[in-house]
Amino acid sequence: MISKYLHLVSSTKSQITIFILLNICGLIFLLLPHNIFSNMLDLELFYSKENVVTNFNALGPDGRSVYVLSSLILDTLYPILYTSLILGAYVKLFKSSEVILLIPLTAFSFDILENIQITRLILNFPNVNETHVYLASMATSSKWIAISIAILFLIYGIIKKRKK
Repeated sequence: MISKYLHLVSSTKSQITIFILLNICGLIFLLLPHNIFSNMLDLELFYSKENVVTNFNALGPDGRSVYVLSSLILDTLYPILYTSLILGAYVKLFKSSEVILLIPLTAFSFDILENIQITRLILNFPNVNETHVYLASMATSSKWIAISIAILFLIYGIIKKRKK
């Protein structure tokens, strides 16, 4: 079953479709009301309780409601798409190594954990707990580190393939 999925997402047609869907999803994020995109914790590294309070206050109650919905729906679809795109590229670039597939899967896992933590923070706002902020911040930062590593391997694979 996993090999069928990897075969599917590595096809050129699937890669193009996933890339288009990923960009549409990103555009929807940009167009969310209440300045959600500019106040998303998902885009920050190592944020503090003060960042959370500032961002959530800037969103207001309606913005926080939309943020929760976008975090649970749109920001669940987004990691599925980017993980599928990277996995498909890895299958083409690193045919002999299955261990490398764990990198985008790690990013995906941290992204989902981040969404859960941010949703929890929003639902408990204004009662923001330092421990919950720390867990959310670590999930977000770990996601970005894993994504950076995944992209570096992607660049390495492309360069290696071009030299052959």
